[in-house]
Amino acid sequence: MWDSKKIVNFKFDVVPLDLQDDPTFLRSLAWKYRDEDGTVVGKDTDVTTIGERSQVADSLVLMYLTGDSTVFTKERLLAMKQLEDRLLRVEEYKKFCRLTGGSGTRECAKPISILRFFDGTYGPGLNDTTFSNIPATLFGASQVPLLAQLLQLHLGVDGSVTQTEAKSSITRTIFQFGLPLDGYNLKEDNKTEQLLKIRRFQADFFSGILNEALDSGVGDMDFLYFGTQIVTYNLLQQVIWDLLLAVGSLLFIFLFVLFMTKSLFLTSFGIFSIISSFVIATLVYSFIFQYKYFGIFHVLSIFIILGIGADNIFVFVDNWRATAHLEYTSLEARLSACYKRAAIATFCTSLTTMVAFFSNALSPLLAVQSFGLFSGILVFVNYMSVIIFFPAVLIMYHYYWDTWSWPCFRCKKPIKDAASADGERRHPIVRFFRGPFYNLVSHRVLRWVLLALCLGIIIVFSVFAAKLKPDEESIKYYKNEHHFGKAALLIRDGFKPSTEDKVIKVYMVWGLREQDLSTCAKTDINCKGVTVWDKGFDLNPKRAQSALLDFCEKLKNLSATQNEKLHLRRNPVTGSIEVQCFLEHINTFMKSERNKTQYPANTPELTLPTSESKVEHLILNNSAVYNVTSVNPLLYRQFETMMGYWLHDTYRRGPTNYDYSIYSPLLGEGKDEFDTRPTAIDPTTDWGTRLVYAAIVVNTTLKVGTLGYSTGIPIVEAWDDFFKNQVSVMPSSLAGGFQCTPESGNPWHGFYVQKKLTDTAVQGIALGLSLAFVVITLATTNVITGFLATLDIGFVTLMVVGLIPMAGWKLGVLESLNLSLVVGLSVDYVVHLAEGYHSSTATNRLDRTRDMLDHVGISILSGAITTLGAAVFMCGAVILFFMQFGIFMFATIGFSLFFALLGFSVIMALVGPQKQTGSLVPVFWWVRYKLRGRKSHHVTCKQCEGKGFHGGLGEDSSQTSGAVAAGSNVPKQL
Repeated sequence: MWDSKKIVNFKFDVVPLDLQDDPTFLRSLAWKYRDEDGTVVGKDTDVTTIGERSQVADSLVLMYLTGDSTVFTKERLLAMKQLEDRLLRVEEYKKFCRLTGGSGTRECAKPISILRFFDGTYGPGLNDTTFSNIPATLFGASQVPLLAQLLQLHLGVDGSVTQTEAKSSITRTIFQFGLPLDGYNLKEDNKTEQLLKIRRFQADFFSGILNEALDSGVGDMDFLYFGTQIVTYNLLQQVIWDLLLAVGSLLFIFLFVLFMTKSLFLTSFGIFSIISSFVIATLVYSFIFQYKYFGIFHVLSIFIILGIGADNIFVFVDNWRATAHLEYTSLEARLSACYKRAAIATFCTSLTTMVAFFSNALSPLLAVQSFGLFSGILVFVNYMSVIIFFPAVLIMYHYYWDTWSWPCFRCKKPIKDAASADGERRHPIVRFFRGPFYNLVSHRVLRWVLLALCLGIIIVFSVFAAKLKPDEESIKYYKNEHHFGKAALLIRDGFKPSTEDKVIKVYMVWGLREQDLSTCAKTDINCKGVTVWDKGFDLNPKRAQSALLDFCEKLKNLSATQNEKLHLRRNPVTGSIEVQCFLEHINTFMKSERNKTQYPANTPELTLPTSESKVEHLILNNSAVYNVTSVNPLLYRQFETMMGYWLHDTYRRGPTNYDYSIYSPLLGEGKDEFDTRPTAIDPTTDWGTRLVYAAIVVNTTLKVGTLGYSTGIPIVEAWDDFFKNQVSVMPSSLAGGFQCTPESGNPWHGFYVQKKLTDTAVQGIALGLSLAFVVITLATTNVITGFLATLDIGFVTLMVVGLIPMAGWKLGVLESLNLSLVVGLSVDYVVHLAEGYHSSTATNRLDRTRDMLDHVGISILSGAITTLGAAVFMCGAVILFFMQFGIFMFATIGFSLFFALLGFSVIMALVGPQKQTGSLVPVFWWVRYKLRGRKSHHVTCKQCEGKGFHGGLGEDSSQTSGAVAAGSNVPKQL
């Protein structure tokens, strides 16, 4: 059975924008796949060690908003409780919630909600289930440091709590879903599968309740919700609905082509050639170029090819009709004349468009690269279809349908191709371009008015173009007006600083090297590469432990200058730098351990750095754990012995303790050949393991998705310099450390991606304009025509650049992609006009301009209308990608048509080349003569069919050129 996945891999929820040779990417990838090869025990095979659903897999955020000063009233809290209880009563939720508690007593963690401050969850002193004294209850919580941090999470930026008043116009509740699900491990593939199950649950059981609250509100409050999985589900559904807009575009183009051609036969087979081009291009893309990824960018090519394909059809049909009023010796001769002119015109436009798309194929970013390649292939296939398939359609039409008329529909009768009595073709648009429009662009006064209008528009858009800035935000899928867009903005900017803020977290990692991707094909978005371990990493040397402890202390006490460069974040309640340093927690835990009665008085402090004596006391005084009466004097894994005792909470309470849930993901334990032994309490749990990797994490003040690369890259470089300097003075066993940002989409790497996208846009424009100049110049064999046409394309590009800040946007992923395509999309109309000017048999510029408008005016107008129509449907899309691309496409085509018809036509009427001015033909002949050895006094041999020349002594002279056959040797009758 045919499987579409064997041809393309549709991934609308993934946009692979990765620089695969960038260190920031390889380091984060190393951290992401650190547990994949089985080296680390307890993380890929032993589910019980991890703890079923003990880790947060996804968070669903509910937000309640009011227009007045506070949501903290009895009625509103009761309304929140009613909604949240309704969600908690969903039976299936118990299969996916994050679990808490020890073995045998595990239950769903309660949602993180303002309601927890009133139901006794945080202690008997906070038990006001009737909400009778809201300000006093919340104020009491604010006096406890840990609870104050939790309370901060629920307060909007305008929120405040006093003994008499609790104010906040917004609050939020967080439902947590857990990993791993029963029977699964934590390998990345299984994480993906489990997240899909959570996504389906939220879509099937929660979305109906949430959308009901979204529509009707909660009590008298407005309601919003946001979560990665449920947003992804909605995004994938919306892609399908937005793709249906392509059906609308296709229908519009079909009807318009039908209106212009007055032929159902031509229209049907023309649209068929466009659709079949998409199918063939997909096969070429997948089988020949071996690309499997097909993402959200690729969908845009559907709308592009609808406009380009219809434009090519109009060129052929209009040229076919233009040949009807000329006399030819045969139908073959007529078709040849039509084919030659139409094929050249469509070749010029298709080639420049392909080049613009293929320039994106040079990008190292797979999403951009694959889109550019696919779109370029699509344009090429469509061109081949038009020049191979459509001429046969025209001939069939001529033989069988040319004289057919629509029954009962007089308005649908085909327009005759024959000329009228005065020699003009009957089509009113052709007469308009040849008459009134030509008079407008050639008028002695009005042409200067049109030029002034074009210049004024250029100046205005140039001012806006100068304001273009890189986008600080990450990829956005929904508009700010959409409820998901509003929710995302509120989560980012609507609440006071708290532990739930999406800030950039810097991981300082030891034990890993940059991921090895040498075995991965660049087109494989699922390839994980190979984990490379730092075999020299070791925390058993005392100097290494002391160095890391000193490093943690230094992070907390940096100078103001260093802190400003690194942007370290302080806890909004305690004021201390937010650092997760596992060694400090080991010290705190072991200080408490030393005070237990089981340790004799002569027991030394059990804090770091470790020693033989400390570890010996730990093992011998916990015989129930280690089951030994003496310690091996050769025991090397002393640090890991103490670390394991802390991390596993003395191996007695299982893996649900707080430190384990926080620090287990940051520490990787592997088996040691000599020292690893099973504990006496649980034979499946080992002690004396080898520490494979470790990380210290620090929070920054930088919010995810709020920085552009111009600001972000200097911060990355400051962190690199800082960390390299710190590692350089550490012992050799810590010399291989690196820093990275593996969470929240790897923001460090995102800065370099932003820069690469901007560079790609600039390179695409420069390459497109350069090649457009070459192609147009060669196609028209005139440098002046090529320069003026390229100048026109440059102005259109400038207008589109100015449109970005004018619309309130910045230079982000989609904007950069569009700018790299603008040359290819804007070249069609001016190329048609330039080719029409060139092919005119007139010698002066005014007559050539009139012929240009007469021959191609209707074609470019028809092609523009079809593309504009396709773009209009895209502007109605919900997904921001499609909507923005529709606006870009509409603006690009609109500006192109405006400057081609008004700007370029006026310029050609004013300064267009006449006769052989600017022509490359003399240069071509000069080169040819040079290569053949022809001199200036030589003349062409009249009897050699233009293939020979001689010295000019007469036709029959024997003194002919030795370079070719002599004229005297040619028979007289020739």
